[in-house]
Amino acid sequence: MKASDRRFRQRFDLRVPVKIRNLDSPNTTEQLIESTDISARGFYFSTDAPFEIGARVEMFLTMPSSISGQDTRTWLCIGRVARVQPAGAPETKAGNGIEILYYEVIDGSRADAAAAGRSKF
Repeated sequence: MKASDRRFRQRFDLRVPVKIRNLDSPNTTEQLIESTDISARGFYFSTDAPFEIGARVEMFLTMPSSISGQDTRTWLCIGRVARVQPAGAPETKAGNGIEILYYEVIDGSRADAAAAGRSKF
């Protein structure tokens, strides 16, 4: 097994909607993506607009209770792009691996604002 293939936390094949934006490119718009797998330390998703390795990102997601061990709540996460898998054939999208560096569980009013797109992040 290559060192890059080692997993430090159990991964779950879960599709979780994530609102994400690149903190290093403030002029870009946020994306609504869906994870393809998720763990306590990060997640992976595919997109038509890949991020650069090392880019800082801000994300809002509803963490499943199977991951957090708590009731489902909205999380605000700060992370960095740890891996980018280039798109293959024309019908495939680029993959992005995000490492979660910081998170906080946000209250109902902030979660509602984020979901409605009214949050300034």
